Amino acid sequence: MKIKQLKRWPLAIACALLIGVSAATTTVLAESSSITVRATVLNVRLGPGMSYGLMGQVQRGTKLTVIKQENSWDQVRLAGNKIGWVASWLVDQNEATTTSARTATVTAGANIRQYASTSAKVLGTAAAGDTLDVIYQEGNWTQIAYHNTAAWVSTSTISLTGKTVTLASPQQTQPQSQKAAQTVSAIKVTTNLAVNLRSAAGLNAPVVTQLPKNTTVTVLDQSSEWYKVQTADGKTGYLAAWTVTVPGTKAAKAATNLAEATIVLDPGHGGSDSGAESTSGKHEKTYTLQTAQAIGAALRAQGANVVFTRSSDTFVDLAPRPVVAEKDHADAFISVHFDSSANANEASGFTTYYYNAKKDMQLAKALNHAFDTNLSMTNRGVQFGNYEVIRNNTQPAVLLEMGYINSDKDFAHISSSTYQQQVASDVVKGLTAYFKAGNHQ
Repeated sequence: MKIKQLKRWPLAIACALLIGVSAATTTVLAESSSITVRATVLNVRLGPGMSYGLMGQVQRGTKLTVIKQENSWDQVRLAGNKIGWVASWLVDQNEATTTSARTATVTAGANIRQYASTSAKVLGTAAAGDTLDVIYQEGNWTQIAYHNTAAWVSTSTISLTGKTVTLASPQQTQPQSQKAAQTVSAIKVTTNLAVNLRSAAGLNAPVVTQLPKNTTVTVLDQSSEWYKVQTADGKTGYLAAWTVTVPGTKAAKAATNLAEATIVLDPGHGGSDSGAESTSGKHEKTYTLQTAQAIGAALRAQGANVVFTRSSDTFVDLAPRPVVAEKDHADAFISVHFDSSANANEASGFTTYYYNAKKDMQLAKALNHAFDTNLSMTNRGVQFGNYEVIRNNTQPAVLLEMGYINSDKDFAHISSSTYQQQVASDVVKGLTAYFKAGNHQ
């Protein structure tokens, strides 16, 4: 991944001595998706401005994923998928090392605004001939020091004089919507079970060491569903996000029973993608949705949080489906399909597919075992399947082929609400056993 090379704006460091909110509504897109901290310590704030409270700090060398930029501020993703803001000009230097600003003369009457937008609140006005202290300029907007805060004027209304001025160092206050942070600390997470610290982000990576439950570690970086962390004794490695708890959030908590779990159900096909057909011309997409809805109702009755990739006869491309599981920190992703053979009535039975043996196998086995003890159809077992919705899934994921739709014998079951309810009941049993065994770690 290419790391973004940030501009250094020496004069912008004066903003560290100001109070105000530097949040511009004009968004500048990041050149790439990450930045690396080169300052000794970088403050992470609750909003895009020096007046916002501190939510933590990140250390030198930490890589942060950038969500968006608003002029001089980067919105970044932190541990536990928390969102914070960092001053982009401070990524490679510490706060408040200079108080120098340029001066400018107002050439035409100017509105002084809270943000870099013509729709932003007007804080005051400047008349032609007035002198303003300029922190920095970007495009059509200029940030100035105004009544101990940061404000904005249109660049077209001023002219730089070439002179500089030394700014006073006012006391920092907090906006009414934020309470002052008394202390700041590096972002930390705590293991919620005994876990393996790995040398890379992946369940197949070598184990560096084992960490007991309730071990607190410092987050250095986050990549997808993995944290790069450092232990108290200096060891570094990677932990899966679902194995740790982040203070103030439950997002990373691993489910220990079905009532705590988030399950993503993926009814195959939909809309213009009708899937396979029965010998009577009935479409697969109809029965994948019916079966998934039956499963969803059964899971919700057990207290599970159920998310659907589609809930009606609409087309959903393959790529976004696994993204739903990652976004919602799903404890399991189940894609529902029905198989089809080259010739009608030549194959029968259901199959449970996995892609990543380390991540998916136990889930596949738990579900397949539940089906095996209850469904009258032939069990074709647990098999490897190179399907995009499970291949590109960061969460435990399986794809179920619950019968051959072009087998008249299987289709009699597939189209039956009795069979669909039995599948739903078995999914509940399989997931209950899966979580009870502690496999989702």
